[in-house]
Amino acid sequence: MELALGLLLLYGLSDLLFRFLGVGAYAHGSRREPKVALTFDDGPSEATEALLALLARHGVKATFFLTGERAKARPDLVEAIKREGHQVEDHGEGHRALSLLLPWVEWRHMAQNPGRYYRPPHGLHTPFTRLFARLLGKRVALWDLEAKDWLPLPPEALAERLLYYLRPGSVVLLHDGPERTLRLLELALPRMLALGYRPVPLDELPPRPLSPRLALIRGLQGFEERYNTTHRVVRAGLGPFDLFRLEKKPFPGPDLPGLPRGTPAMELHLESQRAMELTPLEAIRHVRESLRRVAEQVAQDPEVALVYSYSHLAPGGRLFGFHTVPLPLWLGLIPSLAGVWFVWLYRGELPRKERFLAELVYLTREELLRRFPPSTPASPPPAPGGPGSPQGGGPA
Repeated sequence: MELALGLLLLYGLSDLLFRFLGVGAYAHGSRREPKVALTFDDGPSEATEALLALLARHGVKATFFLTGERAKARPDLVEAIKREGHQVEDHGEGHRALSLLLPWVEWRHMAQNPGRYYRPPHGLHTPFTRLFARLLGKRVALWDLEAKDWLPLPPEALAERLLYYLRPGSVVLLHDGPERTLRLLELALPRMLALGYRPVPLDELPPRPLSPRLALIRGLQGFEERYNTTHRVVRAGLGPFDLFRLEKKPFPGPDLPGLPRGTPAMELHLESQRAMELTPLEAIRHVRESLRRVAEQVAQDPEVALVYSYSHLAPGGRLFGFHTVPLPLWLGLIPSLAGVWFVWLYRGELPRKERFLAELVYLTREELLRRFPPSTPASPPPAPGGPGSPQGGGPA
């Protein structure tokens, strides 16, 4: 009994650290460049030729994680993938995840096929996965964005979600097989390119092994998505370096001249993963452009009287004309502690002592539209989780 409980704990801990968090795995590249890697699991399949044709029409190269069984059954498709210039990597011999809990089965599964990267089925990890990969000279490749194309949901909703969460450096998990994957890409790929993203093979990204801090960021992404869904948070622009999300809510205070608590407002949320590697000059440039996207959305909603945030970065807001106001302890304590957490999480630093306390930073509607006049009318991107949007699930 004790042995069984010990094994259960060991296997559960391995899955938590190495699959859910992804410690040490290769899961995304630099956040400073708008390059992304589209990766397809489970092929080749009857859909492979159509996928290759779609990628060729857009001049895009991808990475295919092939299963040994299917590759041996369709060597012609394997050759077609290589001939088109796509990268081919290892997804193991088959897709029977439960059998891999036996170490000798997992070893055979990982050893039978070539590849410098290995992606476990479902991302499953046992206590032996990383050891076997090292012995075989392979690197474990995961992802930081699931397309969720295994879910029976409209491709339109899946495409919107993909574009909402796509970031510079993302490794996108897709599948070679489902019909909706093809339709999803037909919708998302042209927009992705128009937004400035550059899809490349994994080797050209290149992905980085996740430190414990980066792994924690990866593990927390699901909580961010649930918050966005619950609070109907929208992105102000879908570009690689559009740095703000917007949450419409009553202004919680403190009272300002002509702007009492309860005034309809937009709270600004910084897209920390997009900003985490930017230099100060790059950040200033992208914030300025991002505020134009904010103004475009505020211009669409005549109720909104101000945009605001509680942040230790408030002094930087003055560069863009924002007003700053000290917060009473009851209102500022939680934002101040959250600021310490986010600075450490996304920058690996702690805020300077003089910037520890969060302040209110805000612009009135009139000031925002005057300083950052919208160039063209814009419709806000739909918040994920709206009607028909994907929820939950796991990779097939």
